[in-house]
Amino acid sequence: MPDDPRRTAINAVALPWPGSVRSCILRPLIDSRLVKGPMDSTPLPSEQPQPLRRRPRFAVCTLGCKLNQSDEEDVRRGLRQSGMVEVEFSDDADVYIVNTCTVTHLADRRSRQMLRRARRKNPAALVAAIGCYPAVAPEDLQEMPEVDLIAGSVDKLTVVDDILVRVGWVNETFDLDMSDIAQRETRTRRMIKIQEGCRAHCTYCIIPRARGAPRNVAPDEIIRQVRQAIEEGYREVVLTGTHVGTYKWPVGDRTLRLADVLERVLDQTAIERLRVTSVGPHEIDSRFIEIINHPRMAPHLHMALQSGSETVLRRMKRWYNTRQFRRSVRQLREMVPEIGITTDLIVGFPGETDEEFEAGCAFVREIGFSKLHVFPFSPRRNTPAAEMSGQVHPRIKERRAATLREIGEELSGAFAQRQIGPTLRVLVEQVEREGPDGTRLWSGLTGNYLRVYVPADQDLDLSNRFVSVRGIERFQDGVLSSHPVAIDEE
Repeated sequence: MPDDPRRTAINAVALPWPGSVRSCILRPLIDSRLVKGPMDSTPLPSEQPQPLRRRPRFAVCTLGCKLNQSDEEDVRRGLRQSGMVEVEFSDDADVYIVNTCTVTHLADRRSRQMLRRARRKNPAALVAAIGCYPAVAPEDLQEMPEVDLIAGSVDKLTVVDDILVRVGWVNETFDLDMSDIAQRETRTRRMIKIQEGCRAHCTYCIIPRARGAPRNVAPDEIIRQVRQAIEEGYREVVLTGTHVGTYKWPVGDRTLRLADVLERVLDQTAIERLRVTSVGPHEIDSRFIEIINHPRMAPHLHMALQSGSETVLRRMKRWYNTRQFRRSVRQLREMVPEIGITTDLIVGFPGETDEEFEAGCAFVREIGFSKLHVFPFSPRRNTPAAEMSGQVHPRIKERRAATLREIGEELSGAFAQRQIGPTLRVLVEQVEREGPDGTRLWSGLTGNYLRVYVPADQDLDLSNRFVSVRGIERFQDGVLSSHPVAIDEE
């Protein structure tokens, strides 16, 4: 592939986005280690940015975790506030952004597929790869002719500045009504990143390299973002991060922990539902459980077990054992009986025997998770597990994954069955389908992360509204409910 000065990797400081935005040329800083071609960042004469006569269109595809979703929202908001128009990834766009994931080799492959799909959709478009994959293996993406711009996890917000220049959205002065932006938002929950990075260095995990050392967002900034989300019409906020449970912020002679921040958000904002993710068993104490039991907290936690085998956990260098995990879950359920606990599980970790796998399955059944995310082990470059002996054959990994997913279906079904009968409070998201009898079937989530399907009259708009319903029967991946018993005011 010929050297191309347009192909750059961004390394700059993200700028704040003002309420009334004026577009301008912002020159990126170039990381000489990642640029393929000359170091001159000036476009070629034929490529000098020209002001567009229409507002450019952009599309974003996000792969992976809730933290990626939070980053995606920041990028989308920055581009919209700069005057660009957001379209679906399947539509024609001037800019395609793929927010990549690199947690497994399959995630890498999916990221490459989406980048190629974007190029096929519009060969003249600017295609940007951002997120964890370029942070870990930029050389892979540098070799892809479909990719014009690369930015890692730490630098992904600066991609907004570069895009404005590259698509020629320059020398135009305009004012953008922020209320218009809020009206174009269709999601019911806002992801707000309060923490990023990890220093655990589990033997299989590439994320510390992709996300860097732990950094935390100041409590006042978190509260500001939650208030902004409320102003934009969001009724649920999810506080997310690489490992949210490790959150800490020094204030005078004390250190604020996650429970302190949750309490401040509940006390100082009017958010109707607050959800938190990525908490480990050793981070769950009586104070944290007391906060989770607050009526405006979502009774749901994602606790990544990874393996139910004691010996496999040791080889993974996880920071807990099954006894600690069991105790934390028991304490949670004693105080919050309706809590939903979801988890991640890796099967086929190097050296995993049939006995270890069976022990892990038994522990998963004992805990009774509400949902499982199951992944066959995927060796990642530059991780200790990739070099371990006893690599498990792919067919065995797939067979074990299928077994564990079947267990997951059983557990999810049992969790859903327990929700039939009681009144459920659901934040409705979208219409699933139109009924032939003049009704619509909506869907949304309960606080404990159960998908509920809500029938309603055709002329009733339930989007982004809390409704109270009764669970009637199992349906698809959740529960079918009665017509709404009560609908909260908007």
